[in-house]
Amino acid sequence: MEVENKDEFKGTRARFFRGKVVRGLGEGEYYISREGYRSQFLQQLGYEPFPGTLNIMLDEPFAASKFQEIRIEGFRDEGRVFGGCRCYKIKVNGIEAAIVRPEKSSYPANMVEIISPVCLRDALHLSDGDFVLVTLE
Repeated sequence: MEVENKDEFKGTRARFFRGKVVRGLGEGEYYISREGYRSQFLQQLGYEPFPGTLNIMLDEPFAASKFQEIRIEGFRDEGRVFGGCRCYKIKVNGIEAAIVRPEKSSYPANMVEIISPVCLRDALHLSDGDFVLVTLE
């Protein structure tokens, strides 16, 4: 469920999504740890992400076209091609993070992978099935 909220003090608009923590494919650590991605995340997002992703099944599809994206370029490493992705700055229960949408993904439109400078599962004491609030920046 997407909700618009106007912050009366700052005059900004934030979008909130509710979603449930789900188990992913277990490949996030491998991809996030690649130098070609890590260096771009540091440059574009301002932090090196924890090596892994948090997967959230949103109540409805994530309409990426509505939001400002940050482009992460694909690259070659060890004879392999790694595809690009788009990132969207967010907060998860108040912690800085970003949605990562790979160009090649088998996930449904309402599934999002999230990176953060911290392990969100540990920082927020999350388990599969827990609900979180995602705030787009």
